[in-house]
Amino acid sequence: MSTKTPATLLSIPSKKWLLIMLLVVIAPHVAYIPLWLTSIALCIIGWIGISLFSQRPELPVWGRRLFVVGVIAGVLIYASMSQGLAGLSSLLIAGAILKVLELRTRRDGWVLILVACFIAAVSFLFDQSIVAATYGGVSLMTVFSALTMMHHPNEQRWFTFPLKKSALILLQSMPLMLILFLIFPRISPLWSIQYNNSVAKTGLSDDMEPGNISQLARSDSVAFRVSFSTGVPPASTDRYWRAMTYPIFDGQRWSMAQESIDKGINKRNSEEGKDLVEYQVIAEPSANSWLFALDYPSGVPSREILQFSDGTFQAGSPIYERLFYSAKADLSGAYDGRPLYDRARYLSVPKNGNPATRAMVAKWAATGFSPEQKIAALLQRFNEKFSYTLSPQKLRGDRIDQFLFTTQEGFCEHFSNATAFALRLGGIPTRVVAGYLGGEWNPYEKYMLVRQYEAHAWVEAWLDGKGWVRIDPTAAVAPERVILPFDQLFSDSPEFMSDNAFATYRMQQSLPWLKTWSLRYDALNYNWHRWVLGFHEEQSGLLQDWFGKISILKMLLLLFIPVGVALTVVIWILLRVPSHKINAVDQEVITVSAGLCSVAPLLQREAGETVTSYCQRVARSLPVLRSRLEDWSELYQQIRYVPESHQIEQNTILFLSCSRQLKKDIKRLKKQDFVRGSID
Repeated sequence: MSTKTPATLLSIPSKKWLLIMLLVVIAPHVAYIPLWLTSIALCIIGWIGISLFSQRPELPVWGRRLFVVGVIAGVLIYASMSQGLAGLSSLLIAGAILKVLELRTRRDGWVLILVACFIAAVSFLFDQSIVAATYGGVSLMTVFSALTMMHHPNEQRWFTFPLKKSALILLQSMPLMLILFLIFPRISPLWSIQYNNSVAKTGLSDDMEPGNISQLARSDSVAFRVSFSTGVPPASTDRYWRAMTYPIFDGQRWSMAQESIDKGINKRNSEEGKDLVEYQVIAEPSANSWLFALDYPSGVPSREILQFSDGTFQAGSPIYERLFYSAKADLSGAYDGRPLYDRARYLSVPKNGNPATRAMVAKWAATGFSPEQKIAALLQRFNEKFSYTLSPQKLRGDRIDQFLFTTQEGFCEHFSNATAFALRLGGIPTRVVAGYLGGEWNPYEKYMLVRQYEAHAWVEAWLDGKGWVRIDPTAAVAPERVILPFDQLFSDSPEFMSDNAFATYRMQQSLPWLKTWSLRYDALNYNWHRWVLGFHEEQSGLLQDWFGKISILKMLLLLFIPVGVALTVVIWILLRVPSHKINAVDQEVITVSAGLCSVAPLLQREAGETVTSYCQRVARSLPVLRSRLEDWSELYQQIRYVPESHQIEQNTILFLSCSRQLKKDIKRLKKQDFVRGSID
């Protein structure tokens, strides 16, 4: 049976740093892993930490086995039930916790450090904000500190020494990191992890029925951020952000249809030379492919973004990370002369249902109303009798009839649903458009912040000679919804942001400084996402501005010359450092010898003289130190020449303590003149 030597065993300071490291890297995952796993992690780390600091017994064998079985069973059950990255995070953390239970050798420590690196990296899949990046640097520093302590097990400054070392390592790596960040080309990942979010998280859905969009008023999550080339936002009445259109109606809900790609949009815009609004969007992850376009879209400079014939944008694949893109808009929405294709799709309605609405539309037809008059009659009805609310009554059966003639209250999707249906009955092609209306302007970085509670639905009607015309029935019922910010309009409603348990909005209303701080922080985060996380969008243009036309040879030179210079400097510094570093124990021998030499030159240690012989010679000259010198010499022999001893760490501590006492005795001898005289 083999026994582990002291050289392979972890020192107590190393174990302390490994536990600190594990606590730091696990902390960002607490919001995503199950509560029971967090509790078990704290219990295990706490018990082992107490045993290290207070010399209490470690967890018994039966307790370890119980934890192992419980954690494995719990993680397997949770992973089978969870969707997304939380299962991966829980698996890594569970593995690290179980590894702590057998933390004995340096090999165990290296394994734990490797797992900790993965845990720290996985946290960026959940959050890539500037706070998360700063905390990631702290996590990396604790990993380096634990690794440093493992290679300096006898270092007495167990807390400050590895921190200083790891900080120095990070500072030394900064120049190389900046070079690689600026120059190294971004390569698309060879694999990706997809995660699913609920509708309440992503915002809009691929179908709509009364009640869907009003649920988003409960959330203040950010949908996207947008800046404008002029630095000035459009008027509040022009802030319609279209995301999708719903041309198909089955009597209950509106749904999307497959649209054709509009390949001629950029060409037409360049020929017409319109006065366009240029803007840049940072879209939040949504697990969906649709994007946001300011009405009316007039071109997408990015090749990765597709524009469809209904004026919507889509990414090439579902968005699992923040996406930056630029686009243009023509706020006038001038008709380009293209005819309406597939008119029947935009006139399709169920054959039966909602008889009262059908009777109302038939009355319009009998009166001889034109399309514009039908639209005006419906909007006037909304303006006179209806109310706009976040908590309308639930509709059943003939929903549109109930809404138009009974409840007469609703949110934007209720009005759009009824408007599109009624106009189709009147022979006017229509479609429902879903997106966002409004946005909060951030004056500190001049960009607009659009949140989920600003989700909106409106109608577009096809009028011959005019094309698709926007009809927002909400503006007829509550025109202040178009003019005022949504949060100001519904701040007193109990349903508004009810998912926000901490009611941060209401706190910001009562504490103006908190609102200012929130906007400044969001502005800082916006720049972080735009210029750091989104740097790949600007990299090629920036390098061309600096170095002209980019070629493979230039890229290789730009990459290897700075790296070569940095490595040359590092090698030069390393060569200047003495190749032989004096052991801390040997350094104590040199210090004691220098102290005795100051008492009498003859007491200096001679070249080649062993420590034992030296102590015996000094003891003959200074009998008062004989006992101390014998203990000191014996401990030195145990440390330097018996490395298999299981008490090497304890002997080192005793040796250093004895050495300190010996130096104090030597200082007292220096004050006694007769000692010098007797020796001489």
